[in-house]
Amino acid sequence: MSVIIQLSELSFVTEDGIKVLEDVHLRVNRGDLVFVLGPAAAGKSVLLGLLGTQIEPQEGQILVYGRNIARLSRRKAFDLRRQIGLLPQDFTPLAKTVMENVTFKLRCLGDFREQAEEKALAALDEVGLTSKLAHLATELDAIDRVRLGIALSICDEPLLLLLDDPFVGLSPEDQHEIYSLLLLLNRRGFTIVATTRDSISSAGSPARIVELVDGRVEEKS
Repeated sequence: MSVIIQLSELSFVTEDGIKVLEDVHLRVNRGDLVFVLGPAAAGKSVLLGLLGTQIEPQEGQILVYGRNIARLSRRKAFDLRRQIGLLPQDFTPLAKTVMENVTFKLRCLGDFREQAEEKALAALDEVGLTSKLAHLATELDAIDRVRLGIALSICDEPLLLLLDDPFVGLSPEDQHEIYSLLLLLNRRGFTIVATTRDSISSAGSPARIVELVDGRVEEKS
């Protein structure tokens, strides 16, 4: 099984001098489904930012397919970011229809209209939003907004999918729906790292659970 990303001896300190991460070691293999568990302000968003190369490491190193991202050229670093789908916790859709939100992103990435529409329809079908293509995205309920965010993240078939607490603000039933969707996407071949404040049961699933405790990552058995 090939290693996509490996973090070694990674530490991060805020501008206020608060140590958020300390000596973090984490490996993400192709095909993994990893849940990073921790309370609010535990550093989960910083960890995802480092995994997604939106944040530069201060100490330690990040290897992508064995290559140190700190040594990548600007062009290669940009190409790598395009292969990472990210759903931020504060995701807010554009004031466009559900379909237009996804096609707009794909057109910005350089797809022609027909190609963008084909990819958008496929992604929206995977998350269960084909019945709401013409709905205004800003008027979606909470779970469908998360579904749209996931569709935006997967529409260009990324190397790695990063989701920053997709369960926050959802009812227990809706959390279960999103969890089931992530399992389906993982079985379809997506490598996924998702953060969460709530405990996740991995019984009967391929999910790995890691906990962020006092800035360190601990793998749960």
